[in-house]
Amino acid sequence: MKTMRVREQLIKEIQDLPPQDLMDVYEMVLDLKEQKNIRLKDAKPAFLEVQEILKKCPGSLSDDIRQLREDRI
Repeated sequence: MKTMRVREQLIKEIQDLPPQDLMDVYEMVLDLKEQKNIRLKDAKPAFLEVQEILKKCPGSLSDDIRQLREDRI
């Protein structure tokens, strides 16, 4: 489904909800937005995450890559 169709369908569904359910949906939307904001603030650039993971690995990744290339030649 395209975004506009999803939005229209969601609005239609929301309009049919009783007031208490409407409040629940509103709280869910706020929670979702808050979770996304927290993830964006805490997110590290991917290369830093890779560096952190590779620090724990013994040896050298560049040496391993060189060795694999030599094996193919």
